[in-house]
Amino acid sequence: MEKLFINNLILVTQMNNVSIIILTYNQQNFIEVALQGIFKQKINFPVELIICDDCSPDGTDKVIKSNILKAPVNIKVKYFRHTKNLGSTPNFYFALKQVTGKYLAFCEGDDYWFDDNKLQLQYDFMESHPHYSMCFHNVINISTDPAINNTPFSRIEDRDYSALEIYNNWLVHTTSVFMKTEVLQNNAVQKTLISPDLLYFDTILYMASSLNGRIRGMTESMTAYRRHEVGLSHGINYVRDLRHNQLDQIIGNYYGNKIKESADWQIFSRSRIAFQKLLNERKFKLAFQHLRWILRKKKNLKIYLKKKYL
Repeated sequence: MEKLFINNLILVTQMNNVSIIILTYNQQNFIEVALQGIFKQKINFPVELIICDDCSPDGTDKVIKSNILKAPVNIKVKYFRHTKNLGSTPNFYFALKQVTGKYLAFCEGDDYWFDDNKLQLQYDFMESHPHYSMCFHNVINISTDPAINNTPFSRIEDRDYSALEIYNNWLVHTTSVFMKTEVLQNNAVQKTLISPDLLYFDTILYMASSLNGRIRGMTESMTAYRRHEVGLSHGINYVRDLRHNQLDQIIGNYYGNKIKESADWQIFSRSRIAFQKLLNERKFKLAFQHLRWILRKKKNLKIYLKKKYL
């Protein structure tokens, strides 16, 4: 593995106050904007920027190397370019192991921060509210589709959010998260964030934050989510849905109670829809894999039939 460290000779003896993770793969057209959004932050604390390029075959590496030379003096950059493709989840696990800061923030390589005060605002909130383990804010969608472009990713209010709310609704976007790194050591992370095939691995991390403290939403819109065809969550994908079922199963088994009830229903509903569609498309092998999930959640099948026919 090639490692490139750019150290701007920051004269600090304490640990970095904030670590930022950027995961990137084949994002030569976007990564420069992502880096610029971080470099222009107006902050009064040191930052550790961890960039992990998952062996991009395009020009992502070249763009990163030219831009990290422009990092401000209060940002120490750790750049890792893998010599083989690990996959999104293993790349995420690798990045987490590099973190040394008190707090942790994220920016995917194709997304970006547009508010220069994002980090400082969230840092100040967490420092003045030690009983919170995470905060997040509103995010704007960026898309070539005019119906989606400049719309809210979700509608976040100034209030506390529960793990159940975060799980049931796709509320928290990665670019908006600011959390205590001590969460990485809690039991939920150690027990659930383990599979290299895990899909939407960030959801587990956000839910785990609820075990270390309260989670706060903020109404400010400070970052952008690019919605495009190469995104992990784009479009209908019934093979991906099987991985999503695996994630929901892990979450439900760990948290139990209402979260498990919700997880079981989401697994059943997702596979019921997929099974019907795949049968119509005569894709019987994949349909059978979804049928297995339906049968595992047969209690929900009874609920569904009662709601539909009674």
